[in-house]
Amino acid sequence: MDLMLRDVLIIPKPDVSSIFRSNIIIEDNIISEISPQARMRDPEYIISGKSFVVLPPPINSHTHLPMTLLRGYSDNKPLLPWLEDVWKIEGKFNAKWIALGAKLACLEMIKAGSGGAADFYFHEGTITKVLEEAGIRGWLGSGILPSAFVDQGGYEFQLEEFERTIDLTKKSSLLTPSIAPHSQITVPEEYILKTADLAESHQIPIMIHASETRKEVMDSEEKYGVPPVERLEQIGFFREGTKEIVAHCTWITQREVEILGKYHATIGWCPVSAQKLAYGGVTPVPELRAAGAMVALGTDGTASNNTLDLWREMREAVNVVSAARWDPALYTAEHVLEDTNWSFRRNFHPQSLIEEGNQADFAVLDFNKPHLQPTHNVISNIVYAANGSDVHSLIVNGNLLMHDREVLTLNEAEILLEIEEKSKELF
Repeated sequence: MDLMLRDVLIIPKPDVSSIFRSNIIIEDNIISEISPQARMRDPEYIISGKSFVVLPPPINSHTHLPMTLLRGYSDNKPLLPWLEDVWKIEGKFNAKWIALGAKLACLEMIKAGSGGAADFYFHEGTITKVLEEAGIRGWLGSGILPSAFVDQGGYEFQLEEFERTIDLTKKSSLLTPSIAPHSQITVPEEYILKTADLAESHQIPIMIHASETRKEVMDSEEKYGVPPVERLEQIGFFREGTKEIVAHCTWITQREVEILGKYHATIGWCPVSAQKLAYGGVTPVPELRAAGAMVALGTDGTASNNTLDLWREMREAVNVVSAARWDPALYTAEHVLEDTNWSFRRNFHPQSLIEEGNQADFAVLDFNKPHLQPTHNVISNIVYAANGSDVHSLIVNGNLLMHDREVLTLNEAEILLEIEEKSKELF
């Protein structure tokens, strides 16, 4: 697809000093030129206007895509009672429901200007097909939880699904397989080590939940004498050369901060979900960043958030750190923008950063809105005022997924009708 972005404001890095106005030419999925003088004969689409702001689209560092079907089903409950509600319905999920929930999630992500997601779920082979159709980047964490899918074979069934996902993603330019043991508390040590071996041998990322609640930490200390992240290091979960995505880390010690920094682990931080489920702690983001860990913003699933809107998540993230630490300068708008639109991408797909010769991934925000004016500071407006609905167009891998709020890769009306007609069957 040949595209031209004309006279747009470009944010190539998450700092105000890097911003400039220019034209961008996209040819055969690649950024061929960034220059005020750049021209293109007969582009398929032109996105033009001084009100447009262009930056890399956010990538969701931790979510559970099919759980869109559970949005609003169980609210105002702490984690364990909430999980009991959720698991009752998830027990009915088969490939049909997984595909339907993933379609709704992809539609929501595109409408909110997200360029990709690190998904942590089951039946990832089914989800690969939906993501390919939608045109979104995906890191597909095949869930490992021996107590799940027992009727289908439990752990062995989940490993078969993992191998299938690897095969389905081999030729994809958008998708990366991953393996995802649920947590150090719910998955026996031998299975955690087997999954770490698989991640190492396949040279793929590994995902896990850790230190989500104070109870989880206390249970780990009672059973093993150390909290979850420290226990994971003890048993050999972290490997040199393997990229770990550790979700939540709401209740971690300074020693665990240092462990995560030592291995340059990516922290899938989900502040809205943590607030809603009343975890009571706040992930020590400034310390993790200082230690060398890669903090990346996520939403968690829509059963506990209840949206996939990462622009909304940014505002909550920066405010919760400021409030919890009594310091509005400790974690700034520039920091959270970096952790939403740059950090995960730098670590897992640097070839899609805004540079000539790279794959073209752009979110185009329309600042011609009352709540985005005046523009004293573009980054401030993005973090503190913008929403996913302000995204005018979305480009991923050089393909236009949404233009002027119209989704081009999925049939929005058809998906919404299908959700309305079929979702009631689950309940």
